Amino acid sequence: MEEQVQVDETSNEQVAQEETTEIEEVEAQEEELLTIDDLLGLTEEDFAEFEEDAQHKGMKPLHEWLEHTPEEVRKHIANMRASYTRKTQELAEMKKQLEEQAAALREQQELALNNPILSQTEQYITDDEHDIYSEDGMRAEIKKQAALMLQEMLKPAQEKVQLEKRQVELQQFKTAHPEITDDEYRYPIYELMKEREELKLEDAYWIVRGRIDSEKAAKIRAEQEAAKKSRRSTLNKTSTGSSTAPKGTPKFRSAVEAYQWHKAQQDKK
Repeated sequence: MEEQVQVDETSNEQVAQEETTEIEEVEAQEEELLTIDDLLGLTEEDFAEFEEDAQHKGMKPLHEWLEHTPEEVRKHIANMRASYTRKTQELAEMKKQLEEQAAALREQQELALNNPILSQTEQYITDDEHDIYSEDGMRAEIKKQAALMLQEMLKPAQEKVQLEKRQVELQQFKTAHPEITDDEYRYPIYELMKEREELKLEDAYWIVRGRIDSEKAAKIRAEQEAAKKSRRSTLNKTSTGSSTAPKGTPKFRSAVEAYQWHKAQQDKK
């Protein structure tokens, strides 16, 4: 009986050890899986090819290598592909939520700026004097004062929304025209807006850009004209022989021509 108990205990210990070993192996395998985040975290310190601005060229297409890649490597690539797909889906869902929130915010802003109730009550805000001692006059005056109170209550919210909307418009404009931050544009725009306070940034930009484009066009025309004059001058010198004077003794067609040339050289001396 005691031997049977000892055998059972030994068997249980072996089973427990085997289960523990299997769990450890599974955990080790899970730890070794390379996710897309792990891949993005690799640097040239890990592998020389993983430099930050890597632009490797001249390799075979990846699908050709996959045909000769060990199965284990393909499984790792498949896991990373699945990880990338999950990340993409998560980002798409986040984008959808942000778009929905942005749409709701735009709707709230539109209501703050163009509140239908406020539009309806504006008709009661007039310069007319009401007879508050009559029933109709009292009713009209109450509507007027209520409309004024509502307008005053919504005014801070409207101003805030208009400011935020303007900031978004400016940021979008600057993104579309990044050169606006260059000194070539920035300083002239600043001076122009100081001089003409009624101008918006967009209007000042287009005015300055028109000036800069005109100056550049004039400069190009002047350079082209100068190049034409230079070519004409060179052509004229070439045609008159001033720039093609022969060096050394020229070739002569006859003895008389040679004699005349040598005589002319002696006369010059």
